[in-house]
Amino acid sequence: MKPGKAVRVCVVGDSQVGKTSLITAAATESFPDNPPPVLPATRLNADATPEGVSLIITDTSSRPEDKPALEVACLNSDVIILVYDTGNARSLKRITEVWVPELQRLGVKVPLLLVGCKSDLRPQDQNMQQVVVPVLAKCKEIESCLDCSAKNLIFVSEVFYYAVKAVVHPVAPLFDVHANNGAGALRPLCIKALHRIFAMCDTDKDGVLNDTELNDFQVQCFSAPLQPEELAGVKKVVAQKMPQGVSNNGLTLPGFLFLHALFIERGRLETTWAVLRKFGYNNELQLSDDTLGVISFQRAPDQVVELTREGVDFLEQRFAHFDRDGDGRLSPSEQDDMFACAPSRPWEGPEHGGLLVEGGVGAGGPGGLTRRGFLSLWAFTTAVDPRKTLEHCLLLGYRGDPAALFCISRTRRAERKSDAPGRAVFQVLVMGGEESGKSSLLRAVVGQGDLPSRAAAGPASGSGRGRQAAARATQSPQGITAVLQTPSSDREGGAEPGATLILRELLQRTAAEAGDALPCVLLAAKDDLGMSPEVESACADACAELAMPMPLAVSLSGGDATRLPQQLLSVLRSPEGAIPLTPSLKAARRYNQMLRRAAIYSAGGMLGALALYGLFRMQRPQVSQQGDSPPARPPARPPLGIRVVPHS
Repeated sequence: MKPGKAVRVCVVGDSQVGKTSLITAAATESFPDNPPPVLPATRLNADATPEGVSLIITDTSSRPEDKPALEVACLNSDVIILVYDTGNARSLKRITEVWVPELQRLGVKVPLLLVGCKSDLRPQDQNMQQVVVPVLAKCKEIESCLDCSAKNLIFVSEVFYYAVKAVVHPVAPLFDVHANNGAGALRPLCIKALHRIFAMCDTDKDGVLNDTELNDFQVQCFSAPLQPEELAGVKKVVAQKMPQGVSNNGLTLPGFLFLHALFIERGRLETTWAVLRKFGYNNELQLSDDTLGVISFQRAPDQVVELTREGVDFLEQRFAHFDRDGDGRLSPSEQDDMFACAPSRPWEGPEHGGLLVEGGVGAGGPGGLTRRGFLSLWAFTTAVDPRKTLEHCLLLGYRGDPAALFCISRTRRAERKSDAPGRAVFQVLVMGGEESGKSSLLRAVVGQGDLPSRAAAGPASGSGRGRQAAARATQSPQGITAVLQTPSSDREGGAEPGATLILRELLQRTAAEAGDALPCVLLAAKDDLGMSPEVESACADACAELAMPMPLAVSLSGGDATRLPQQLLSVLRSPEGAIPLTPSLKAARRYNQMLRRAAIYSAGGMLGALALYGLFRMQRPQVSQQGDSPPARPPARPPLGIRVVPHS
């Protein structure tokens, strides 16, 4: 439940059982003398509830004409209070016959509380337990029950306290109250979550929480240490009820689980929930969105999320830790131990169906998952669902900065313009006709060439034919992983000249649809069977037409295929020579050549025009001096002389 969100409570039951009076008494702390048939939505502020959570209480009518409004209220609620009249046995019977089946029909999955109103009218020879036990046995959806009296204001506030508690600290995800013949037991997901928390707090990895580790756990979850006498008291209680729960003066995993079961049985669910939420769990006992949303995996279609060196190192450490016998493989039981704290293995989703890796997946492998197969699985999972990888790294105990585990590759255009190392995960589409050896090739690439198809497919695959494989390049310092996938359907064709024509057409169409930028490699599978002269001639003609090298020969019965990822890596690093010369690419090249010629001619014309203009500018002053010069200026006349003649 998100902080600040109000809890929506819906009160349902037969007419005249006390629903409206119960709500009014809780809101006003007084009993209404003349309550209305149905109250409008009533809000209780957070300061009115012990949990500090506000409530929105919806009263309902049981009249047939009001059924649509009742259904909407139930579907929008966080918790439902089923009300019956303690003085009316018929109203209690209708809880099991009418109300619970109706909620099941609507698909309501919220907590249900059974509340007996008018407890002051309950017969003296009858107690609540003997009345409700048969109801609880029949309706396992009901989590708790209690009696109240709105008239005498008895246990009215407690009804809504338990309603809030059922939402904020729900019991259903943690504890099955009907297990062990009614004794109850922790649910599997709760055990897995507490197992992980125990393992993370067991810093010295000796399988026991000593006093220092228990105190650190207490401070982390509740911001206060335990006093020595409190520590001794906790261990004493556990030792009395479960002797194997204490060892070497510390708390073992069974003791840790028993302690939380004891909290839940005594109604202290808030203690266990505080621990779970401190370690990032939500009400479904999955890691919460707040925990997993610390990283944004937004990327362009031609980018891929990859593990960093720190991420790979962490996973290799986990591999070494759970490889108990040190044989370099994870057996099925060792994989079970690795993911004992996780709801499931990360590669059990539908996107992993038919995925082949070195050593197989789980029980499908010949002797267990190898280190390279293990890292290939994680590389594939990170590429298709990085959030799942983040979740399982946290479940495996990673406690550093989650952002340090991942990086996002550059775009294809940026990679091809740079000399720096590119991405570490490449996707390869394997195409070919029926019986051309695609499935055998995938098995051979991961070293399972001698296995029958049904043993090679992953556990999520519905068929025995692997349709994808993840293989790590053997000589790649960056840990390059090639993901090979076969399309769902291909045109038929085998090792015949006609099949070569079909594959040539398929290759041209695929390359053209990829914008003539997709590198392609021709493989001659089943090379150990030899290639007929007709097929070899047809391949030579096709390769000459497409300006591609002859097919790479691969023997599926030997070890050639295991080197294929490394060979593909060299092609992927220099893809220009492996792009087929399709008709569309030829047309594009002719068009580009025409544009270049036009640009050259245009540039030449512009340079010629500029040269002529320059010559014109240089010749213009000379022409002006010869024909258009102004007349010469006459010489200046001497100054007029003034002669003075003396008087006679």
